[in-house]
Amino acid sequence: ERAAARGWPLFLLGAAPGVAEAAAAVLSGRYPGLRVAGTWAGSPDPAADAAIVARVNASGAALLYVAYGAPRQDKWIARNRDALTTVRVAIGVGGSLDFITGRAVRAPRWMQRLGLEWLHRLIKEPWRWRRMLALPRFVWRVLQGG
Repeated sequence: ERAAARGWPLFLLGAAPGVAEAAAAVLSGRYPGLRVAGTWAGSPDPAADAAIVARVNASGAALLYVAYGAPRQDKWIARNRDALTTVRVAIGVGGSLDFITGRAVRAPRWMQRLGLEWLHRLIKEPWRWRRMLALPRFVWRVLQGG
């Protein structure tokens, strides 16, 4: 919404082929005046960095949303931030583009209110169970002070 109001061009990078384009269409419809400078599925593989950075820079995007999932999106941003000449803010957005396009569905409201959205996602995507095991360990380490 703010990007549309301020005229900040946005680039959507990542997700499965076609998802960034579909998300751009949804966001443009939702926020009149939004300038989507570009979209690209790309790849978090370092071998693809130069071509992707060139595409983003050529677009003139000021905002870059990277949807490669954690930690790949964060590593991609860290690796390429100095080469992104027009980008002022790069944000890792994980699966957000899938939710925007309706390819992924949020948990029912009652599960959201109870803090059980993670359980809904685990039921819908059971292959994520190993990744999700890291969350309780992380919370435990934080509570233990390190």
